[in-house]
Amino acid sequence: MFESALIRRAGITLGLLTAGVYVVVALLGPNGVAALRQQRHDLQLLETRNANLARERDELRYRVTALEKDAQTQELEARRQLGKAKKGEFIIKVDPPKQQ
Repeated sequence: MFESALIRRAGITLGLLTAGVYVVVALLGPNGVAALRQQRHDLQLLETRNANLARERDELRYRVTALEKDAQTQELEARRQLGKAKKGEFIIKVDPPKQQ
């Protein structure tokens, strides 16, 4: 009787110890809490980048539409690309500061 209680107690202890080790490895291992935090951080960065790209796409669509349909926008863009000015206008170019 005493031996069976001792064996049962040892079995329960071994089972709890095994479960505890499993929990520690699951939380601290390569797929644990740290990995989950890193994945959430990466996801947030990708969502921010995606939102910025969507905003840029919308701005470019607006610009394309303006260039296709608005003669004044077409003229301004052509003059900007060619560096030309209308009579009486001045072009001022500012060079970025040189890196030292």
